[in-house]
Amino acid sequence: MEPVSPSIPDRIQDLLDERVTTYAQAAQRHFKTNDLVVVLDFRDEPVELQAVAREDLAAAEELSLDLRLKLSKPASELSEVHGAPAQSFWFIVIFDDDRCRVRGCERVDAGVLTSKGERDNPA
Repeated sequence: MEPVSPSIPDRIQDLLDERVTTYAQAAQRHFKTNDLVVVLDFRDEPVELQAVAREDLAAAEELSLDLRLKLSKPASELSEVHGAPAQSFWFIVIFDDDRCRVRGCERVDAGVLTSKGERDNPA
């Protein structure tokens, strides 16, 4: 399948599917804000999607400075830079690898996902 965005690493892109965008939309409606981060943490059992306020994560000292800087602005504010569609959100994946925990944080444009078709790999 063709990549959703060449800027999103394959390992994260493989997890992006309709379930993630639907979850993000529902969380945005529930919390009445678009300023959320969708988190998928493979260290949790069971592995579930979570929605967290972006400002809370951007201020979390346990995150790396690079990640906090990346989260310093809402994904929607970057739409002018990236030409984003109506729904954009941050997506963080925390992998629990044998050697180390790897964090991936990417800005996702839901319109890009739907225009390319549904992903085949449910998370």
